Amino acid sequence: MAWSGSGIMAGTQMDQWDASLLGMDITLETLKAAFWGSSVTPDFSAAAPAYGSAPWNAGEASGAGYTAGGILIVNTTLAIVSGQLRWDADNFQLDNSTITAEGYISYLPTVSNRIFHATWFGEPKSTEDGTYLVTHDPLGMCALDCTP
Repeated sequence: MAWSGSGIMAGTQMDQWDASLLGMDITLETLKAAFWGSSVTPDFSAAAPAYGSAPWNAGEASGAGYTAGGILIVNTTLAIVSGQLRWDADNFQLDNSTITAEGYISYLPTVSNRIFHATWFGEPKSTEDGTYLVTHDPLGMCALDCTP
């Protein structure tokens, strides 16, 4: 099995709310986005999902214009809109790149590389000495629906 959807990591959410007090601040400008190919199978139920730990220890995108570990996520926002907690940031752009990726994870290097969420593109997307552009959904990169 491979990518089949996007989502928020349950283990990270659990540790934000329980006695672990993970302390992951997703409004900081220190989160990173790392791109992945088709071989990874995201586990949204993992107890402590982290960049560099299975399944996120193999299959990262590679090629010109991309550095392992990903890119900085900038201009993050966190807002409550119509009963949803929405997280967003600037779109991603890798200039002069030659990569193939099927999705990306957002993670916080300063909190044990903990992964917050993963976004699936629906299929592999490629560039060949071009611009790899990720345009986020107008509603945000991810949302937690708090309405009944």
